Amino acid sequence: MLSLFNRQSRQPLPQLPNLDNSLYPLAWQQHLFASPSDLLLAIVQAQAAAAVNAHPNQQQFSKLLQNNPIYQDWINFSVYGRYIQRSFTAFSQQSEDSFNTDMPELLKRELLRHAQRLPQHQVLFLGGQLAPSTRQQKLLITTLNPLTAITNAQTSASKPPIINQNTVNKTTVNQTIVNQITIQSDTVKAFAVKHNQRTRDALRHDVMVLDFSSLVLTQEIAYQHNVSNNHLAGGKTVIRHYNLE
Repeated sequence: MLSLFNRQSRQPLPQLPNLDNSLYPLAWQQHLFASPSDLLLAIVQAQAAAAVNAHPNQQQFSKLLQNNPIYQDWINFSVYGRYIQRSFTAFSQQSEDSFNTDMPELLKRELLRHAQRLPQHQVLFLGGQLAPSTRQQKLLITTLNPLTAITNAQTSASKPPIINQNTVNKTTVNQTIVNQITIQSDTVKAFAVKHNQRTRDALRHDVMVLDFSSLVLTQEIAYQHNVSNNHLAGGKTVIRHYNLE
């Protein structure tokens, strides 16, 4: 009986279908975009040139995802919702004693039991600086909605930097950082969070990446903001491209 259980537990996780293949080419606001990268680039360039409110577009893209049957397959695979993500994040940020140190690993193991493998070439987004511990913890909270990533990046950039002469990175001041993460293997484990559609979390479309082997920065492109853009004046938006395996 035990040997049978061990054989079953070693079976590979099921793999999610590729969502981008069902979305692109995408007709969006009188333009046709061949890939998520093309869409993100167009949005960033438009926002750098003039003050554009991302929120209405964020809602439109959210509806596009909600109406996509492949996305419905993603979020209905697991019963876990936003409350699990909040609990895991809260525990991960605490390290005062051994209980709080061990609990994130316990939660992560439980989450991995309900994870699936992400498809190769699927693109995810993340707004703001990657946490320094990302590669060590092998944890990324990403989104499928590029407008959500941009909104999060702008929120992160608007926060005053922590002044520490030894650790402050002066190159990130006045930068809005948007990360585009492309899956390059079939071993990345994750699951899509099913959000409450009656709350503002419905626009998030989070995907929790729970295990990976490498995260490599492949390209960084900066777009200077137009001086007439009052919302983003004096800074720039940086798109960082990563490969995730």
